[in-house]
Amino acid sequence: MMYAKLALENVKKSTKDYLIYIVTLTACISMFYAFLSISSNYYDPNIGAEFNLDILGDGIKYAILLITVLLMFLMQYVNHFMIQRRKREFAIQSIIGMEQSTIARLFFVESLIMGIFSLIVGIGLGGVFSQFITAMLLQMYHKPFEFSFMLFPDTIILTILFFCICFATVGLSQVRTIRKIKIIDMLNADRKNDILGTPHKWIYKLFPVNFVLYLLITFYNIRTLSYYFNGEFELVIKIWSAISIIVPILMLITHIRERFRRKEQNTVKQLFLIECICLLELIILSILPVFKVYLAMPMDKGAFNVYMGFLFWCVVFGVSVFFVLFSNYLLVIKERQKYKEENLFFFGQLLSKLKSKTLSMTLICLTLTLSMALFFVTPLLVGWAQGFLEKRVPFDIQISSDYIGMQSGYIGIQSEKELPVTDYSFLDSFIEKNISVRDDCSFKTYFVNKTDFYNQLENSRKNASPITAISLSDYNHLLKMAGYDEISLRDHEFTTQWLSITPQDSISAYLETHKSIKTDGGDLQLADISAHTVDLGEDFYNFQSVIYIVPDHICNKLTSANTFRYMMADKTISYDIAQELKSYFENSSLTDSLVTYNITMRTIEVNDNSAIIFIMQTGLTYSAIILFVTCFTILALQQLSDSGKYKYRFRVLRNMGVEESHIRKLILKQLAVWFGVPIILALILSGAFLVFLFVGFHMQIAVYIGVQRLVQQLLIVLAILDVLLISYFISTWVLFNKSASA
Repeated sequence: MMYAKLALENVKKSTKDYLIYIVTLTACISMFYAFLSISSNYYDPNIGAEFNLDILGDGIKYAILLITVLLMFLMQYVNHFMIQRRKREFAIQSIIGMEQSTIARLFFVESLIMGIFSLIVGIGLGGVFSQFITAMLLQMYHKPFEFSFMLFPDTIILTILFFCICFATVGLSQVRTIRKIKIIDMLNADRKNDILGTPHKWIYKLFPVNFVLYLLITFYNIRTLSYYFNGEFELVIKIWSAISIIVPILMLITHIRERFRRKEQNTVKQLFLIECICLLELIILSILPVFKVYLAMPMDKGAFNVYMGFLFWCVVFGVSVFFVLFSNYLLVIKERQKYKEENLFFFGQLLSKLKSKTLSMTLICLTLTLSMALFFVTPLLVGWAQGFLEKRVPFDIQISSDYIGMQSGYIGIQSEKELPVTDYSFLDSFIEKNISVRDDCSFKTYFVNKTDFYNQLENSRKNASPITAISLSDYNHLLKMAGYDEISLRDHEFTTQWLSITPQDSISAYLETHKSIKTDGGDLQLADISAHTVDLGEDFYNFQSVIYIVPDHICNKLTSANTFRYMMADKTISYDIAQELKSYFENSSLTDSLVTYNITMRTIEVNDNSAIIFIMQTGLTYSAIILFVTCFTILALQQLSDSGKYKYRFRVLRNMGVEESHIRKLILKQLAVWFGVPIILALILSGAFLVFLFVGFHMQIAVYIGVQRLVQQLLIVLAILDVLLISYFISTWVLFNKSASA
């Protein structure tokens, strides 16, 4: 009983130290419950019969459980922080006769009480936050939302079980730590300062890795980029190729010089030179997607991924060197301005930690960069996926054939007689019985010349597929079904239909050189009308980005390539009926192994892909928030640790006559540096990443999302980040002031 009272008393006294941790843990638990509630067996939002959430539940559950394991690191760090804060108290308890095992168990009970409190409050708040997740889900499925507070028993049990396991795992680890600490070390813990001149040994451990990677990328550049040194490519590509080889060589030379240097005072200059070369390499690699988009620079996917992976390493290494240089820069400023006002105290406060915390600051900055990048990329990926889904399946039912083997990519048929000819009439009985069809279009696509088919047989690869044609009447029928105006052509004219993501420059360049085509039905001239880019799906393009639209009488003389059947229903097809139709189609008599037949149901595609998109959205958002609050919790606790450790310094300042307003200003400046530097650097890096995405995928963004819509979503993300940042900064500042004035 006495130990229980002691544990409760310690909890009351430590509440201030635990406050940020409690708030953070409560917020994380509430988000965990909110996201996980979607997987509950009791969760039943009104999304209609056309949707099914089975795929969503399991996906969300596994994603959230995996991501939340990151919280164990935060809990481990906070418990370690509390042990450091209370070592002297533990020592006194040991001296008066309490066994260290008992002390360790008391500390475990205290941590468990804090965790249980956070768990209770977090589950309650999670019931509220889950409504926001439900609103996001219903918006994804275009359904109305009504607020209703509910707690699900299975989600509550899973939340309690998961976090109790986390508490027990971390707590038992800290019990072993306390039992191994010597009493003398506990007594002297608060007298130890971080050593001002601690060398950054960890940064030099990265140098061999950096040397090897730059050596490998040098050989890779010489092997790969020598391809561009010929007359086929523009001068700017050749210059980029040359620089991309020279810069890694400069880094290698710098590392070799650093290896054999003898004067210690050259270390900072050497690091500065390495940082400049690393920055130059980052710029060179970042230009690559610009060249691919605007100069059509040929580069296979494997080579591009290698360069993007190396760019990631340059970011990691560059940030590491930056914080070492930053600490040295502060040391220079201190020597120049240490006698101005309270600068001696201010720089002493910063350097006493920064010299030994550059590694943690580097990791925090990189984690913040990752978190912000996830925040920024989430609306882009979600909008892209949603836009692509809407454009890919514009019709309720899309049935298609493919004379190229979809599985192998090779043409299996050997004669035009083996090309698909079915009109899919065997589905009529099922459709008439189960689906009310508003419009139905069966059509074919054609080889412009019969020789195109036999030429492709010789190549036998789908990437050599010829451009096919569709009749004007069938095209107008599709336009009518999709809600677009019909077009007209003269007997000797043709026009083109393009994938909506095709760049306008590519369309113009192609049409400039293809103003006429020769067909088996006669020669045709390009009509004096704009190329069409309306959304009619992606099935009938024959692995190209364009299809010809030709008069009907021409198609009568052409060889058919593939057959299609598109339908629009009077009302949305239910998920169960869609699955039955898909199974009926797959079990039909279309068993020709040389031709592939496929059915795409908008209900199934929207349901399954929306579930996957939502899992991606919630997973990325949840990961970003977890990483973000973890970083700021660590930054806050580091500062609160300093406020207690250097409390006597503030007392000395007061005794020297320094006004309280100056002390508060010093604290504010110190927190601004600790919070501001990693955040600003992370913002710069994540902003560069955002520009990288805009440049590399501007066409997809414009077509699938819309620049204005994406900018609005990014502004919302920035507002959320600002709220979190301000909340943590103000909380830390208030607690720091209270601790320093105690």
